Amino acid sequence: MNASFTITPVEKNIMRCQHTAAFQPGDVQALANFLNNYRGKLLIDLTGTTGDECSQNIKMFRPMMPVSAIFGSEIDASILDIPGSYYAHPVKYFKTEEEALHWLHDQ
Repeated sequence: MNASFTITPVEKNIMRCQHTAAFQPGDVQALANFLNNYRGKLLIDLTGTTGDECSQNIKMFRPMMPVSAIFGSEIDASILDIPGSYYAHPVKYFKTEEEALHWLHDQ
């Protein structure tokens, strides 16, 4: 069985997380562990998926996300909002990978 995501380096301090298939229970735990331990920035690539397909997972993982830029499939930006009681890193949606990387460099 293939994992539902891949993690690959983009450049120093930036990793790409690419959605590749439907999430399985083990994948959810693996991604949660990665997010809890990772201290860099994340480029989230939803290319080849739909925003609806990813929305529930993004909303679930949002409080754990490091500074992250999302691109590749249009999502409802409201899923990035979380209650003020959480300490959260900035997470933004961009139309292109170039815009997302530019923003990550400025963070």
